[in-house]
Amino acid sequence: MRRVAFALALALAACGQSSEAPKQEEAPAISEAPVVEADLSIGFNGAAGINAALPMSVAALTAAAPGFAVAETPDQIEGHAFTAITLSANGAEQFRVLPTHDAAYVHSIVTRSPAVRSGAGETIGVSTYAQAPRAEVAFCGAEPYQGAVAFGCSTSESGRFWRVYSLPAGYDGPSQPFDAIDPDFTERAVLTEMRWIAPRVQGMED
Repeated sequence: MRRVAFALALALAACGQSSEAPKQEEAPAISEAPVVEADLSIGFNGAAGINAALPMSVAALTAAAPGFAVAETPDQIEGHAFTAITLSANGAEQFRVLPTHDAAYVHSIVTRSPAVRSGAGETIGVSTYAQAPRAEVAFCGAEPYQGAVAFGCSTSESGRFWRVYSLPAGYDGPSQPFDAIDPDFTERAVLTEMRWIAPRVQGMED
């Protein structure tokens, strides 16, 4: 009887049968959409990856600036209240989008974030007027900035990209015209804002 059982066991083994549980098939890998990094640059050719005139809407800016969290926010300039749109990344606001007078289109995109870089690699709060490319700051004019003595510069009065500089604390001389400011202070003025002006389209109000 033992011989019969042994022979049966050999026969089963020869047939390739096994006592192990069958292996489960691995689940197919799920492909994830690539993460789009926010474009933290600004210059003559645009800001946050935006380089064209756009409607002033969260939907339009979300589509044009992937990688950013886009939201409306109340704002005001010289007592005039309006709704701006913020572009945030890495847990902080990186750009603020300002509307045209009729609020229909993007007028400009500004940044005061130290994470954003200009085409020349400048940094808010660190770079100075003396470090700016001379051709890009050929035209300057007095520009109030949060109560401080400041001035803005571009290639011309109709320049597309502007840098705003705040004069060092303690300056008590004339603030305008620009040429009246002590040159020693203008050279040390610190970059506090960068601004890209969106192109105009036919029928757009400024």
